[in-house]
Amino acid sequence: MAAAAGGRFRAARRLPSYRLRPRLWLIGPLALYALLRIPSFLEPHWYTDEAGYVTTARALLQGKVLYSQIWTNKPPLQIWTVAAVIHFLGTSEVALHVVTFITGLMTLLAVAYAANRLLGRRRTVVALVLAAVMLGTPLLDAELIVPESFLIAPIAWAGALLLTRVAAPDTRRWPLWPVAVGALAAAGIAYQQTALADTCAFALILGTAGRASWRRVAAFAATVAALTAAWLIPALVTAGAGKVAYALVGYWVQFTQGQAQGAGQGNPQIPMVIRAIVVLVVLTLIVSGAWLRRRDRDISWAIWVWAAVALLVPMVAGQPYPHYLLPSLAPTALALSSLGLRLPAGAPSPRRLAGAALMVATGLALVGAAPTGLDWPPAFAVGNHSFATYYFGAISTLTRGQSLTTYQDQFDYRVSEDSEVAAWIRAHGLEGSSAVVWSADVWLYELDDLQQLLPTPPIYNDEHLLGYDGPVAQEVADLEPSIVITEAQSRTSWPEINSVLTTGYQDVDTSGSEIVWLRHDLVASVMGPTGLG
Repeated sequence: MAAAAGGRFRAARRLPSYRLRPRLWLIGPLALYALLRIPSFLEPHWYTDEAGYVTTARALLQGKVLYSQIWTNKPPLQIWTVAAVIHFLGTSEVALHVVTFITGLMTLLAVAYAANRLLGRRRTVVALVLAAVMLGTPLLDAELIVPESFLIAPIAWAGALLLTRVAAPDTRRWPLWPVAVGALAAAGIAYQQTALADTCAFALILGTAGRASWRRVAAFAATVAALTAAWLIPALVTAGAGKVAYALVGYWVQFTQGQAQGAGQGNPQIPMVIRAIVVLVVLTLIVSGAWLRRRDRDISWAIWVWAAVALLVPMVAGQPYPHYLLPSLAPTALALSSLGLRLPAGAPSPRRLAGAALMVATGLALVGAAPTGLDWPPAFAVGNHSFATYYFGAISTLTRGQSLTTYQDQFDYRVSEDSEVAAWIRAHGLEGSSAVVWSADVWLYELDDLQQLLPTPPIYNDEHLLGYDGPVAQEVADLEPSIVITEAQSRTSWPEINSVLTTGYQDVDTSGSEIVWLRHDLVASVMGPTGLG
């Protein structure tokens, strides 16, 4: 009896490791993801979009009204999330990147959830490893607090829930799972307008796949509409319809047109026409393929619908920003992992033709999205912005082969300049002063708690809002900030600030390409009677 009891006890103690073994397929890719993300926690303040979001979120926390007193071209959940991070964790890159690490992890879990139920264990591991590499490395800027890094988690889970439930019969007259899918899709839209594409893909799948019913589509659509209205209506009331419409729609129309004209090199309509034709072809293939496969019990074809539609966003944009690819990562990884799945031997030819059409649509969209490119060149490329400096530099820093400052200064030439300017401002007691940072990089607002006076942090957005060739400079002259900080590249691109500087300010510090200008009436009190430091 005692021997038997002892044997049962030893077996019970071995049980956890036995149960852990079947989950190694999940632990491995997640560990790979975590390992690849380690250097992200050593990054400095360097990415200009992050600076804009942080500065805007700080203004929101100080009571400014979004789209009116402080401006962004994103839906509010993006700025609200950054504001929450600042409030609870601070503004260090470690704090910011902890949040994107979590969203990346949640995205991987969504891929695992969907793939394990639809594709089998081996294909699930393939999808997870592919997604872990793309999310763990800086190839798509997934570690940065761009909107795409936030929205990938709710959109991935919306797709995972949809794909795993759409083929099953509903146990309720009004099923609840489309409401959950709609809530997650609405969260994606509240981060970035482009999540509308994924939402439309989900609606198409709901309306055609498995046991499609109007109740599913109605529950999904009503949830998306209600939750979107919950933030859109207050924004319209507080900021005005015109300002909100320009921020969320008008700005992007102008921006996309400007990018297309730049790519056209004298004939801007050609790229747009070609792109429009390819988009129409892709959409035709998607809708046709979904309709022909609508009665299939095997729902894997819907993955290709989602992937193709998600890839249309960077394809239509046609802009060299790798993070545009992030929302398409989960469905594309699932789609690529499903390659090789065979239809039943007796499958009719329309089903086979539809499957081929969806693959072609995804391939065309992927080729069309190629101009987005990838951030950071291949592993052994030379230069500051390469895998070699990102990973080998991080290893050297962690093993004390080089200092953290040396590693961080390689990210951008403005990192060291910002540090020197920030130190000078603090040394002269000017923290918290009213300021205008005439640059695309606005980390100095945060580094020295400077008061932002212009409606949006990066100067190029102020030019969009107020007008080019004069209005922004006139606004600066009217506001009379204590400090103006210029950066050489932005000063060359928007030289109208020079007239304001020559008449009302004196340069008091130079750090590389950055110059600190102090208002004339403050020079003596800050710099001494001679105006020299």
